[in-house]
Amino acid sequence: MKFLKGVSLFFLYPCIMLGSGIYIGILLNNYFYPRQIQYIEVPVPVPAAQTNEQEVAEEEEISQSDSAAVLSREKEVIDADTEYIVEEYDTRRDTLVETVWNVPPKYMGMDREAFVTAMELYAASPPLTEQERGFVGLEVRSFSSSRVVVRMNYAYVEPSKSFYLRVADNNIVVYCDDGETVYMYTSISALTLPEYIQTQVVKGMFIEDEAALYQFLETYSS
Repeated sequence: MKFLKGVSLFFLYPCIMLGSGIYIGILLNNYFYPRQIQYIEVPVPVPAAQTNEQEVAEEEEISQSDSAAVLSREKEVIDADTEYIVEEYDTRRDTLVETVWNVPPKYMGMDREAFVTAMELYAASPPLTEQERGFVGLEVRSFSSSRVVVRMNYAYVEPSKSFYLRVADNNIVVYCDDGETVYMYTSISALTLPEYIQTQVVKGMFIEDEAALYQFLETYSS
């Protein structure tokens, strides 16, 4: 038994010493040579850079230019296919007559602004035939490339057998035989008439019939 016990201690003691040495070596190695932590860079998505102010301004300018070009192409103008409607309104009787006409060639190609200007010029100096009908004004009721509506306003008067000529705003105005109802406005300036006629129209010059009236108008109209 003493022999076996001695053998056991002989082998056990070296094993203990070996194990202790390995353990102590590991501790010393970790102390003097610590493990290095590896850091891995993970790419982070970066937002796209914002467009600078100059690029934004250029894009807006291009957009506005494109919009203007589209509007220009879509501009409403009168053409041969435009439906041209004239409404004749009697201001005294409150009646309206609508007529479809062919577009007058002089209005072809006009946009709304140009057409309204042309109508204003017409109303400011209407033809004598319109004045004879009692024309008092007009208005553009509707405008598009497909349909234009113009309302002509008239103050129609009953036929008169005789007339009176008077002066209003330096121009000759024709009145019916009652001396109060305006039959026609003219563009004849009283200052262009002979002096003896000027004296008569200031008082109210009598015209016996329609033939004499038109003879007077033809004689002194410019």
